[in-house]
Amino acid sequence: MSTSTAELPVGRMLLYGSGQAGVQIIRDTPAVLLPVFMSTMLGISPWLAGLAILVPKLWLILCDPLVGNWSDRRKASWGRMPFLLVGAPLTAVGFGLLFWLKPLGSEGSTALGVAALYTLMATAYSVYLVPYLALAAELSPDPQQRTILLAWRIVFTMVGVIAGVGFAQPLIGWAGGGSRGWETMGLVFAGISLLAMLCPLPVAYGVQARGTTTTTTTTATATATAATAAAPFLQQMRQAWDNRPFRTLLAAFFVQSVGQATSYAAVALMFIFVLGKVDLLIPFILVLSAGSILSQPLWVKLSQRLGKRPVFSLAAAAWSVLTLSWLAATPGGPVTLQLPLLGALTTEQGLALLRAPLIGALNAGFVLMVQSMLTDTVVLDRLHHGRSSEGALSGVFSAAEKLAYAVGPAVAGVVLSLSNFHASQGGAVAQEALAISGILLNYSLIPVLFVLASVWVLSRYRLTDADLPASR
Repeated sequence: MSTSTAELPVGRMLLYGSGQAGVQIIRDTPAVLLPVFMSTMLGISPWLAGLAILVPKLWLILCDPLVGNWSDRRKASWGRMPFLLVGAPLTAVGFGLLFWLKPLGSEGSTALGVAALYTLMATAYSVYLVPYLALAAELSPDPQQRTILLAWRIVFTMVGVIAGVGFAQPLIGWAGGGSRGWETMGLVFAGISLLAMLCPLPVAYGVQARGTTTTTTTTATATATAATAAAPFLQQMRQAWDNRPFRTLLAAFFVQSVGQATSYAAVALMFIFVLGKVDLLIPFILVLSAGSILSQPLWVKLSQRLGKRPVFSLAAAAWSVLTLSWLAATPGGPVTLQLPLLGALTTEQGLALLRAPLIGALNAGFVLMVQSMLTDTVVLDRLHHGRSSEGALSGVFSAAEKLAYAVGPAVAGVVLSLSNFHASQGGAVAQEALAISGILLNYSLIPVLFVLASVWVLSRYRLTDADLPASR
């Protein structure tokens, strides 16, 4: 059966995707810098810092699916827009306050203060994020159109990475370092993220005004998109569990995300202690992001030709080989090259820049495939049950990611503590060779083991574009 499916307007894809820049800042900046902030400014040991991140995110395992169910049940009357409108400013305020914290007497009290504020911020973030993710499955019934939409979201993901990872740490230094630098960074990126997160509001309003997707679909899909009211929370969770492709994808995504989160927790430490040039983080992230953005047409075409699961496996395996090469990195070394704007670089610093575009391209490949497969499993659930479940399934997926980004820093913190990493207040201090080895393990071998395990888990995923009516 052939079907004519209207293309999504580029303007709508840009508005939707731009929200991801703010989402990425809120996700990545604490993931990368909060462990550093706690260890070097608040005097919290790495293992306790990891615990302070882990405990709030345990709440989000329940919070995200609850928000998803709530947004599904209010979809007919409210739409997704009120969740975005309320969640965005509350999230930005919580983010800004997070980096204004000071030591609260004992190490344990300070860690508890971080955990409490982080919990409040993360709850507001859930109110925004879960309905935002759900919109992707509602904007088009066509799996290839959703892949293109999500490719744009990857582009804005890299904009968020450039800002929240590439410029956040240097901004602290530009603002004078110390407490003032951290406070300035928090306020600046809270404002940037708020502006970006408000951009998808017209898209959410448009979906609500039309009551359904705007594309021409088959009779089966049209029936499915006119879904009845959302099921109660527990029933939605049972439906999610019965959706085998979703269950398999969720498990693979969680395992992969733990590895990615472990790497994120170590990236700032890599540039401070191993590469010895924190200012190199900006060009590194810029080049990495360029590789990610420029590779999007390639991944879209490969997914259409080979299928999404094979492309995920290919990109993840190549990324793992490249990431293992960091194990050979050593601090220091003589200057071996001079580059415009960057000045004198050691061999290790030069090799880091050479890796960057490939890391960005390969990482974007398997992340895009996961996001696209998620919308496929959500549409499959809608077809099978005739109910609105986009929010609930997106909430479960979001909860898995947030749990992974709590487990990852906890794993990294344990490795650093076992490696005798020295916590400090007021700034970084010199570390022993064993601590440097712990940083390298967190940035290379440990993430690779998790990502390769996710490839094995996803080998049981069987859903393809041909299984969804809009592509027949």
